[in-house]
Amino acid sequence: MEINWTNEAIESFRDTLRYWSKRNCNNDYSNKIIDEVEKTEVFLKENPMLLSKFVEEVKLYKILIMKGKFALYYDFIEEENLIVIIFFRSTKQKPLE
Repeated sequence: MEINWTNEAIESFRDTLRYWSKRNCNNDYSNKIIDEVEKTEVFLKENPMLLSKFVEEVKLYKILIMKGKFALYYDFIEEENLIVIIFFRSTKQKPLE
């Protein structure tokens, strides 16, 4: 199983990491976010739909990370054995749905 990120998802992820590094004056929380995203990617490769919710309005799967603080929205293309991360968002942002 391969996982790709859209440019928008990458930029949002980087913006989030920069925000928390600047806000906390260190990289500890940003590193925790990175670790959780990496763990989630490993999990998704093995279980692409387990623990995910399909959001009908945007036709994407959504999985929460860091106790619901952030969400990955993704498309699972089974015939290509591919997951595409479309959005990385804080759950405090206006929901996509």
